[in-house]
Amino acid sequence: MSINKLPPEIFTLILIEAVKEENGRPSTTASRHLLGICSQWRNLVTATANFWTNVHIVFKGNQHSVMHPVPTPNPDQVLEGLDLQLQRAGSQLIDVYLDIDVDAERAGPLFGLVFRRAPFCRWRSLELFRVNWDNYTLPITRQNDRFVNLEYMKKYHFCQPELLCLIDQTATSKLTVFRGDLSFEYMQKVCSNILSNISELELGMSTSGYGHFSPPPKVVNLTLPYFRLNDLCNVTHLKLCQAQSVTDFVKVDWTNVVSLDFVIGSQSPLPPAQQTISFPRLERLVIRGLLYVVLAYFSAPRLRCLQFDNVDYDMVQGTEGLKRLLSCSSLTLSPSEMVEILFPVNKTTLIDLIWAFPQMKRLKVHFEDDEDENEWWKHLRVEYDRWGTIKGTFCGWRNAKRTGMKGEIEAASSRPTVFMENLASLEVELKWVEGMREVWKARMVKVLEDTQDTKLKEIRCTWKGQTPLELNRSELKTGNGVPEKVL
Repeated sequence: MSINKLPPEIFTLILIEAVKEENGRPSTTASRHLLGICSQWRNLVTATANFWTNVHIVFKGNQHSVMHPVPTPNPDQVLEGLDLQLQRAGSQLIDVYLDIDVDAERAGPLFGLVFRRAPFCRWRSLELFRVNWDNYTLPITRQNDRFVNLEYMKKYHFCQPELLCLIDQTATSKLTVFRGDLSFEYMQKVCSNILSNISELELGMSTSGYGHFSPPPKVVNLTLPYFRLNDLCNVTHLKLCQAQSVTDFVKVDWTNVVSLDFVIGSQSPLPPAQQTISFPRLERLVIRGLLYVVLAYFSAPRLRCLQFDNVDYDMVQGTEGLKRLLSCSSLTLSPSEMVEILFPVNKTTLIDLIWAFPQMKRLKVHFEDDEDENEWWKHLRVEYDRWGTIKGTFCGWRNAKRTGMKGEIEAASSRPTVFMENLASLEVELKWVEGMREVWKARMVKVLEDTQDTKLKEIRCTWKGQTPLELNRSELKTGNGVPEKVL
């Protein structure tokens, strides 16, 4: 059946899904492209408001936009395009991005158009990259000029205090997410109403220059540059973006926290030898940096997922930091589902990690690109004759090559063969090189043929922008035949 014979409602839903960005909002640029396909598509797209609800207002005269490296269009063209888009959006709630840096003469026509076509009461989300106008006052006089449907707000840089105050005064309990480069003290003075309702709060770098504070009672998801908290109140998800000292964690009650993501400073002092930091409900832990040994002081009996990230991209130091942690006799962490290492490690460290976390069911390692990738498969068979409680996902690492390390798996001489009998599937993510598909077709078949006595049932090879290869053991033919699905 021709796609044009689909019911209009179904066809419209398909097109809306096709133009969505990663944040779930429709791409206005993609929607405009659909207008040129044919008259039927054009009529459908122009008549459907949901294609036009993502509104970017970049209004800066003849200046260059930081987000847009080319000169912005003529102001008259901006107003004309904005007017047309807002007409097409109809009465739908809209998502607004503002980057405005103009004088009062130009700000007047812009906000006059906005008030006429899309009053603040229709704004569902607002991202403020920059909002700056000279000697201009918002003419707020009507009930429609209230942010009663605002659910999400993000502030990047400078913003007129009048606009923040208006949002704080008129926003309702629907506004639950706020992200911005503000200090908590400034928000208490200017945005106290916002703070009383939000459940997700992200504060920027300026927080570092202020004292400790307690998060608002409704906040459960909190992102900060530094740990400046008297207590955690009801926070369940905490992310700390700059280097921390783990000694700040010692006197805090972590009872409610289920997810922790933090950067550990390389010079951070360690707690006293017998000190334990207890996380009774922690399920997900991400540590970034090199001083992984601090995890030897953590107790998290419900931990499911553990991720190691090397923010300095130094493979040698990352491996050394991991080895130091794994050598600690006091290490009690044992993730029950997944361990992920976002940098390549050498063969000895990888095997030590498998032995240190016996309960994990999935191991994901970002391997260095190897000149002879076939070596990885050789070790896969020779060293791992039996598969255990690891469901492995091995991903190609795309950074520059470093000397002295290899990404292949190989059993350490000090360990017996690793027992991993329950591995059922294997996924390999690789960097695309011309001719790779033909090489890996044969490798996948060979691995399944050589592991008949294991529970390995399927292999999947993926490349970005390329069709993946998938092979299941049940599809293997006898003899030297290669299944059609692989070819």
